Amino acid sequence: MASYRRRLERDLDGWIGRGLVPAASREAILADLGEARRLDAATTLAVLGALLAAAAAVAFVAANWSAIPRIVRFGLILGVFLASAGGAAWASARERTVTTHALLAVAAIVFGAAIGLTGQIFDLTGDAQAALRGAGLAAALLALAGRSPWPAAVALLFIGLGDMSGSGWFEGAPRWPGWLVWAAPLGAATALAWRSTPLAHAAGIASIAAVLSLTQIAPRHPEALFLAAAAVLAALALVARGLRDGREGVASPLYGWWTWGALIWFGAAGLGEAFRGVPHAVAWLALAAAVLVLGRHDRHAAVTGAGVVGLFAAGASLLFNLGVGLMTSAAVFAVCAVAALVVALLLKRGRAA
Repeated sequence: MASYRRRLERDLDGWIGRGLVPAASREAILADLGEARRLDAATTLAVLGALLAAAAAVAFVAANWSAIPRIVRFGLILGVFLASAGGAAWASARERTVTTHALLAVAAIVFGAAIGLTGQIFDLTGDAQAALRGAGLAAALLALAGRSPWPAAVALLFIGLGDMSGSGWFEGAPRWPGWLVWAAPLGAATALAWRSTPLAHAAGIASIAAVLSLTQIAPRHPEALFLAAAAVLAALALVARGLRDGREGVASPLYGWWTWGALIWFGAAGLGEAFRGVPHAVAWLALAAAVLVLGRHDRHAAVTGAGVVGLFAAGASLLFNLGVGLMTSAAVFAVCAVAALVVALLLKRGRAA
């Protein structure tokens, strides 16, 4: 919403300058739109302090592992969790939204640490992957209970770590994909429903990382899956692009991350034997150029950045597939960089003039 408001302010100034809108209506229009709440410095420091307190509690127990009796260790972790969850309930009853989100995130982090610490306290053996996924599920339940996006982001983190802790990628027999394949789109849908920008960023990053667990379906030939994932992420990016008018603060981050993901996994598809070669590099180059044009058209910095990085990566891939040496490639990129800087300088001077 913040970026939509800034764009509306610029448009209103232009319309007023051309006489399309009376100047007296400017403030009334902006007041009707409302103001997105921003975190001030004090609130930001308080949130950071709460998260550091959670880390300190876990670190304290770990550092004094041999000196603290078992029951005391367990009581410390359980006490911090209950205090955080209870504090979140207290803050929610008093409509202190940021405090509620922060304390629920602390509770989710402490609960995740408690799973591993409890197993060590009572000498319980277990699977690290199952523990991380269990922590992610608990964080998701906390998020739903408090309608809070911050523990939902923690849930995506734990689930992703659980997927990454699995073994056998790119080798062995096919297996079912990780939980992040399902959790990432659910996180994106929740971000749109709750209009949460932080959760949108977390879901966008999780969507890119989730593709890695898809390689477990066909570990010996992942390039086809990368290509399919690129197509899916590109389609999702277009959907998010269309949703920006009503949900700018949420759809815009998803639009950016999914565009990055589409270019990344399209490029990764060229690493396999099936798609490696000049045609793939040329297609990648064309796709990156289209993304760059689209990003400039939409005035979207993340999409434009994805197009620029994609152009360089695709160009390097093309030179490599053409058999050009590293020194020649370096010279080509140097010339392109100088040319880009000169053009940018000329454009900047032209605007100033």
